[in-house]
Amino acid sequence: MRKSVSTGALVSAIALCSMGQAQVQMQSNAVPQQANAMPQQALNSIGHKQTAGSVTPIPLAGLKAERMTTAEGKPGWRVRLPGNHPLATPAVVDGMVFIGGGFGSYEFYAFDARTGEARWAIKVSDDGPTAAVVAEGVVAFNTESCTLFVVDAKSGRMLWSKWLGDPLMSQPAIADGKVFMAFPDNRGQHQLVALGLKDGVEQWRAPIAGDIISAPIVDGRGLYLATLDGTVYRYNLSNGALVWQKPFLATSAPWIYKEQIFVSKREPGQAARPVEGVARMEVAGGKQNQEGGSWRKRAAQWLDADVQGRSRYAGAQKSNDSAVGFSTAPSTAKLGQAAGNIGQSTVQGAWEYQGSRPCVANGRLFLTQGDQVVAMDPDSGKEIWSKDLSGVLKEVGGHLGAPPSPAGDKLYVATVDGTVLVLAQQNGKVVDTIAVKSAMRFQPAVQDGRLVAGTVDGQLISVQLDDAAATGWAMWGGSPAHNGG
Repeated sequence: MRKSVSTGALVSAIALCSMGQAQVQMQSNAVPQQANAMPQQALNSIGHKQTAGSVTPIPLAGLKAERMTTAEGKPGWRVRLPGNHPLATPAVVDGMVFIGGGFGSYEFYAFDARTGEARWAIKVSDDGPTAAVVAEGVVAFNTESCTLFVVDAKSGRMLWSKWLGDPLMSQPAIADGKVFMAFPDNRGQHQLVALGLKDGVEQWRAPIAGDIISAPIVDGRGLYLATLDGTVYRYNLSNGALVWQKPFLATSAPWIYKEQIFVSKREPGQAARPVEGVARMEVAGGKQNQEGGSWRKRAAQWLDADVQGRSRYAGAQKSNDSAVGFSTAPSTAKLGQAAGNIGQSTVQGAWEYQGSRPCVANGRLFLTQGDQVVAMDPDSGKEIWSKDLSGVLKEVGGHLGAPPSPAGDKLYVATVDGTVLVLAQQNGKVVDTIAVKSAMRFQPAVQDGRLVAGTVDGQLISVQLDDAAATGWAMWGGSPAHNGG
């Protein structure tokens, strides 16, 4: 057993991680179906000797939204989630906000996007829910320790769950009626798996080098990903056939735009003093097609394992890892890969890591590169503008800001100093600020004229914006496919 936590959590973990045959657990509106009612393919598809997860409704009485007005005069609401755990990006879909209770929690929640009123809350049998991915009336999320859950968006009722492996440090993607996820199998080999969104039946799987940075990315008929060691892959979405893979030292999830792949990249031969740039690859063959190599190469303290290991962020990570039983991470985490490529050596660090992930909006390439927000021309790589972020990176640790969330003609950048910067995409000018007053590591959602963010101390914040065009970034990566809204 890898965890040493409370008695109740220990009993749940033992039930989850030490019994029986691999199962997909399904539920109907009335009573749970027996696992043997599922096709044998679904029951045995993963191959672990583990049971599926469970979901229990929990009372809503303690989930009260507090009305608030920001220092800038913007109205909104705030909910302090139990446990004060670090929160991932919320999802805002069909007038509801979906969010997990954070690293170390066992809870998942849905709130009314306008009022903050709790709609439903559930406790799952495993800890550390990732960012929510919402599509086709269902919510998919995995826990850090073991399990993928798919629940009904309106009620929180579990549709199915599947034990995958320990730990799970990336989040799922949804496209083409499937949910895509990475997991370590019972031999320690990581797999990319496609499961039916509505029934959990395995469609295909493929071996990969390790866990995925952030999430799989879907564009058209292609599925793309970067693993913690920096390998970039392209798969056929429908059948899982490998189109190509490249050892690339990628340091972020890829972004697909006009038959090109944009990804942040650690430059080779810079082990002692990491250097990061922005690379452009061909969708067709994975070849880097930039004259002179990567764009905007900079010394990257945010990738330096020694620098990161001495930061305040690393201290908090180690404490949070220990709190969920990771005095030593299992070998399946492959944190040596993470430390060597992205500078993170804890489970929480890899769970939260998003890197300098690029995105393209309105014909421009944007990213938060360590301590700066940058705009570039995606065709030439020419820098258009940059904006320094406040803070001393080597002391704070990680990136000083999350990847930007583009909406309308603005960028919304959550920062570790507790402020969301609102930048004009055209020139990088700060057109507004939103004082959240708590550090944020994940990008916010911006949808229906509302900004919704999670903080590192367990607060869910919603702020009404005065811009009707502020919409289109409903969850991490913008959509269930994570390649824009």
